[in-house]
Amino acid sequence: MKNLIDSGIQRWRSLRNRKMLQSSYSACYAFVGVGSHALQNLYPVLQYLGIRLKYICCKSPDKLALIERRFGVNATTSLDTILNDSEVKGIFVCTFPQSHYEICSRVIASGKYLFVEKPPCQTLEQLEYLIAADKQQVAMVGMQKRYSPIIWTLKKQLAKSKPINYTLSYHTGLYPEGNPLTDLFIHPVDLVLYLFGNAELKSVQQIDRNGTMTIQGLISHGTTKGYIELSTAYSWTNPKETLYVNTQAGEYRLEQMERLCYYPHPKRIAGIPLEKLGLFTNAEQTLIERNNFNPLAANNQLYTQGFLSEIRAFADMVELSGENRSPLSSMDATYKLLLSLKQ
Repeated sequence: MKNLIDSGIQRWRSLRNRKMLQSSYSACYAFVGVGSHALQNLYPVLQYLGIRLKYICCKSPDKLALIERRFGVNATTSLDTILNDSEVKGIFVCTFPQSHYEICSRVIASGKYLFVEKPPCQTLEQLEYLIAADKQQVAMVGMQKRYSPIIWTLKKQLAKSKPINYTLSYHTGLYPEGNPLTDLFIHPVDLVLYLFGNAELKSVQQIDRNGTMTIQGLISHGTTKGYIELSTAYSWTNPKETLYVNTQAGEYRLEQMERLCYYPHPKRIAGIPLEKLGLFTNAEQTLIERNNFNPLAANNQLYTQGFLSEIRAFADMVELSGENRSPLSSMDATYKLLLSLKQ
């Protein structure tokens, strides 16, 4: 009996490993950029999914040999080489945010599929140009929170509830290397639009001190109201990202994109809360939480943060006629709200 069980376990492990070694994707892709974010968050996902890169484009000639030795691809400083290669079907772009607009314009004009890490551009005017150019909607923006299983769970829960109000806090340290609005704050702003729909900014104040930026805003999504605080006046050692959503039935609390909990409100009898009568016990329901013990793909931050699912969605769009859930046109409301927040 033990031999039968052992044989079954070994067969299951072999089938599992074979499945992991297989890939649904066979097309050739290229990647523009070899920065820290790309190397730590995007390239590992490409390797895991079996997405084949033919080229990596980098503006520094002295890195080309290092890239070819590390990745076994053609390294080049010429974007034209990639754009003129008919074998390349899709291009990933993750480099300096200030250069994204020009690169995106050229990739879209070539007719190739485009995945661009946020931000795709710096201004609303540039975004509108890209949207107009992308008539076939072959461009996808890397807004990974839209693809996070934790956010999906929250969105499904809110669809069954009636959100009353929310509070979002997004705190980081000083950010001297770029524009906090389009480089950092674009994520929480896009998130509230994704969860609660179109928004109207009712009130905003901005505090700029010692190179830091803090924005506090009151937002209306129809019947749902929200308060957001976006700030670089805190610390990168202890950053904070929380979202509390109050509904008629209870409160949802999302902490650090790691844990989503639900706290039901007490029932009422004749308008009297049961907790006033000592008949209610506060309960916490953990809806989804990243498990730090089991080193599985589902517990990896690249999955829970949405990186894996967004890149898989892009490859599905290129090769399997998958849906584009973050086209350039979907960023219009995000850029307009960012513009309103900037005083």
